[in-house]
Amino acid sequence: MNTGTTRVVIVAALVVAGFVVLLNGFPSVDREASGGPGTGTSTSPSTSVSPSDTGTLPPEPPPDPQPPKKIHFFVLNGTNSTGLAGIEAQHLANQQLTPALNAADSAADDAPTKGQKKTIVYFRGGNDAEQNQADAQWVADTYFDGATVKELDPDVESDVVPAEANVVILLGEDSIPSA
Repeated sequence: MNTGTTRVVIVAALVVAGFVVLLNGFPSVDREASGGPGTGTSTSPSTSVSPSDTGTLPPEPPPDPQPPKKIHFFVLNGTNSTGLAGIEAQHLANQQLTPALNAADSAADDAPTKGQKKTIVYFRGGNDAEQNQADAQWVADTYFDGATVKELDPDVESDVVPAEANVVILLGEDSIPSA
């Protein structure tokens, strides 16, 4: 065999061996995705982003309720049971919640309408809405057997609810003590 031919065969064998080493020595290359040997295309490792890596932080948990002394409440009687709001306001004040007093110097009044079936604990919206909601939920869970909690509606607020009240309790018939 001619030395020139021998050299070409050796070079070709080394090229094939090098190609085999490249294909088998780098397992992260996906041969099907890269188009197989000799296509000149390759893939890089996956750069997909999982949903947790998108930069979106999970929502912050709601704030904890404030200490009772910082919760300013007002009670509305939505029932036909006379004096119920006053009794409930006194009970809440005895539990160290702070009464928000109206123009009549009272933490209780009649609701604009009667016939309320279920008690609802309202919270005042605005800049402190999240904190007020946490406070209202605590009041509902602690004193009103998990009553529904809603943002204070202007129709419920009327002119009798003091501006400093961040929690307003609209008593329903479920609040009337059983005899």
